Amino acid sequence: MPWKLKCNECNTTWELDISFDIGKQKHLYIYCKTCKRNTLNDILEYYENDEKEANDK
Repeated sequence: MPWKLKCNECNTTWELDISFDIGKQKHLYIYCKTCKRNTLNDILEYYENDEKEANDK
């Protein structure tokens, strides 16, 4: 299940691919590769792999 997240510190948007539903949460405290530390991230959306491939074209 790919989720789109955004770091609240540096505003980097990135994808998290996990196998469980985090949609009921508004935020997730997780490591940001840009900030190089754990930060609060907004959960923006869930999308199917087919949707991402269509948007990439």
